[in-house]
Amino acid sequence: MGTAQMEQRLGNVERRVDRIEQILPTLATGDDLKAAVAPLATKAELRAAIAPLATKAELRAAIAPLATKAELRAAIGESEQRMRAHVADAVSASEQRMRTHFDVVAESLRYDIRLVAEAVATLVERDR
Repeated sequence: MGTAQMEQRLGNVERRVDRIEQILPTLATGDDLKAAVAPLATKAELRAAIAPLATKAELRAAIAPLATKAELRAAIGESEQRMRAHVADAVSASEQRMRTHFDVVAESLRYDIRLVAEAVATLVERDR
């Protein structure tokens, strides 16, 4: 290896060292890392925090007595049927009351028309 090559490689090494020297002050030290990790929870603290939480089995046992979607849909369907039947009964009763009312009104009108017709007949006979 010639002198020129060695000088070139030495120059490359110096440039690399200069770059490393610029980066080194920005890197965290061991003390910096220890200070950053210190406030984090330990494994024991995490286990203690998780311990009171419910397990999958406990959650399944708690959910088991709740209604399923199918059961809710069936209950809603039954409620809708009962409601429709109740509304139909109410409408039928209302229709019956309305018919009775109109029958009474119609009978009253017949009576009034009969009176008017008799009055007109009487007037026509008097004018003859």
